[in-house]
Amino acid sequence: MTTAQGDSDGAVPEPAPAGPPVYRGDLEHRGEYQDIVPKSFWTGFTDTAFFIFAGVASLVLTIMLLTSSFTHSWWGLLLALVFWGFTAYLTLPRFHAIMSRIYVPDYFIGRTRTSDGLLGDPVNLGLIGTEEQIHQAMLDAGWTRADEVTLASSWKIVVSTLTRRSYAEAPVSPLKIFGRVQSFAYQQEVDGNPEKRHHVRFWKTPDGWLLPGGHRVDWLAAGTYDSGVGFSFFTLQVTHRIDAQTDFERDYIVESIQYAYPQTEVEVIKDFSTGYHARNGGGDTIVTDGALPIVTLRNEGLERQDAEARDVRLTSAHDIAEKLPIVLLTASLMLVISSVAELVTSILTVANRHELVSNLTGQGSDTAMVQVLNGPEGDTFMIFTLVAAIAVVVIFESIHMFMLWATLRGSSKARRMVLLLLVVGFAAQVASVFAAGEALTISSLFFQLGVAVFAMLGFTSDAAVDYTASRNFRLRNLEKLRKKVRRKALPNG
Repeated sequence: MTTAQGDSDGAVPEPAPAGPPVYRGDLEHRGEYQDIVPKSFWTGFTDTAFFIFAGVASLVLTIMLLTSSFTHSWWGLLLALVFWGFTAYLTLPRFHAIMSRIYVPDYFIGRTRTSDGLLGDPVNLGLIGTEEQIHQAMLDAGWTRADEVTLASSWKIVVSTLTRRSYAEAPVSPLKIFGRVQSFAYQQEVDGNPEKRHHVRFWKTPDGWLLPGGHRVDWLAAGTYDSGVGFSFFTLQVTHRIDAQTDFERDYIVESIQYAYPQTEVEVIKDFSTGYHARNGGGDTIVTDGALPIVTLRNEGLERQDAEARDVRLTSAHDIAEKLPIVLLTASLMLVISSVAELVTSILTVANRHELVSNLTGQGSDTAMVQVLNGPEGDTFMIFTLVAAIAVVVIFESIHMFMLWATLRGSSKARRMVLLLLVVGFAAQVASVFAAGEALTISSLFFQLGVAVFAMLGFTSDAAVDYTASRNFRLRNLEKLRKKVRRKALPNG
């Protein structure tokens, strides 16, 4: 491999100023203050508010689970396990996401970012070439393309784990550069053991973007070696642990491409970043010398296959499993089950005359109400109350179901409306609990507050927001195209 050093021969010296220095940062004279607030301010504001509220709600529920684990006898062991699950997979990731949006830089610093916003694996490879050239080079070098994280691939992971079978295409966790998840990833299992694998993620660089120092690349990549499975140091989740010496994996990737295609050109930018010791988003130690190989591909490349963009069909199990974000789909299914259970419970409660009378009279304290119910018009009043109550519940749940369906279809407005209903419901229930000063039942913790918190976290996730935003954008473009076609089809005059 050849070495590219920083070259200062092309630097142009700045001439000395001809007059006194002038400060050009005065907004009042620059006239740019009008454009400080983006056009999507309120949209971004509402999503941010829901994002933070979901994190606070998760924290409140976690505290409730912790306190309840000491008040429910032997059920406390189960609640303690649930407490760990909520803390590791819901509360801590959202806490990290909120805080990292404040203090972690969102520009390129040679590190990836996790879905929670934490600094992830080091970016240790640059490539010049097309996507088709990368696919051909990696496949011919003995690498396997990793599946996307979907409902179908997640089920395959469960099956492979239970049956102890190899899953060579197992998905890798999403990491971000430029605010985007990797375009694709490749991996190699070691001796058929899913715990150990080589893997590398690839990101397309923005048009016209340059590396620090002025180098131009088409792709960036981050390669690490999974050495086993363990607990995350930062999130307490069960995840893959990586080998600290990430430079070994970087060199292995480059050598595998060169072995498959000897004509591949490689130059190394020494000291691209300062050599450092750090930790990635899972808490694993990272050691790197800071060098960045730039791989220029010379192979022909595979034939390009453009994926046809189409809407997700909710009647198609394949579309649901492959296209919808798994976190959005799971949250929606949990809300559907919860809504159906709430509907059935409400109908049974209203249909129970004795319980309904008790609720209306306040345990017999309202004498006038008791007289009405026991009078000649009592049956008519009860029937009217029954029908009205069931109608209200059915209408509310129907609106809720419609909003969920519209969200799965890609409506951002429907997603925010569902979030608004969840926020109001959660706040009202928590306020009533604190006002009464009584501990929640296990069913309320799990099936009411638990489902609401999980749904809020899912509907405010980056995957859900990006899914609805991208689909809205695509649908608007399709509608514009349809109108244009209709105008051309109209006869003149």
